[in-house]
Amino acid sequence: MLKQFLIPLLTVLTGLVCSPVNAWWDDGHQQVCEQAVAQTQPATRAAIADLLDAPLGELCSWADEIKGQRPETRQWHYLNAPPDTLSIGKVPRPDGGDIITALNEQIHRLKHGPASQRREALLWVGHLIGDLHQPLHVGYASDLGGNTYRLALPEDLGLQLHEKRERVSMHAVWDGLILRYPGQPPAATSATPIERPLLEHPEVEIVAWADETLAVLNDPNVHYRHGTRLQTLTSHYLVSNRPAVDRQIRRAAARLAAVLDWAMGQ
Repeated sequence: MLKQFLIPLLTVLTGLVCSPVNAWWDDGHQQVCEQAVAQTQPATRAAIADLLDAPLGELCSWADEIKGQRPETRQWHYLNAPPDTLSIGKVPRPDGGDIITALNEQIHRLKHGPASQRREALLWVGHLIGDLHQPLHVGYASDLGGNTYRLALPEDLGLQLHEKRERVSMHAVWDGLILRYPGQPPAATSATPIERPLLEHPEVEIVAWADETLAVLNDPNVHYRHGTRLQTLTSHYLVSNRPAVDRQIRRAAARLAAVLDWAMGQ
């Protein structure tokens, strides 16, 4: 699922507020996009194939890969929510962009833009809807969305996760380590179905999805809120939060499918 998490200190100091090098890591983004395409209408799948030279799932991390060449897009992957925030709609939008603003703009380009803009818009939409469902992408500015909230990683657990670092960030835990942990039950694809939204005003729906992600972040079991934080990562934490990760991926896929049908379906 998404790539190895690494943030040079210089990058942090020069303006990376919440996003890591990658979000959901490659495998997570691929799951979101593949599941979404499978749920779209035939006309939408045909339109997607016309725009791309590879399956959308294989290209779903493109927006992370270009951060070095296009640093102005780094802020598009997140929106910091101060502690005790209940609705993303009330969070001030920063200069330089944020995930809500960028996602609305790219959906508009995908639906109404010229052909020269629609391929890139499709890749942005697929990626950002995935990011919107990763809880740390609405984390606190004070810890860079969980990037400076670091947990000790016991050696035996590190071996199971193929991690050599002695400490890992909470952001990395949710980006990929929960999904990487071996021995987990398969994703609960047969669990409570994720209802596909009937889109009329995507800008309203997007805020509602972000609020739902914020609610996941504030769940006591996530141990993100101040006063509930952990010192050491445990296998219990990885296992107990796996259902939430699976649910967020399935939510992202269902909602991405609805957006793609709304913007591209004939």
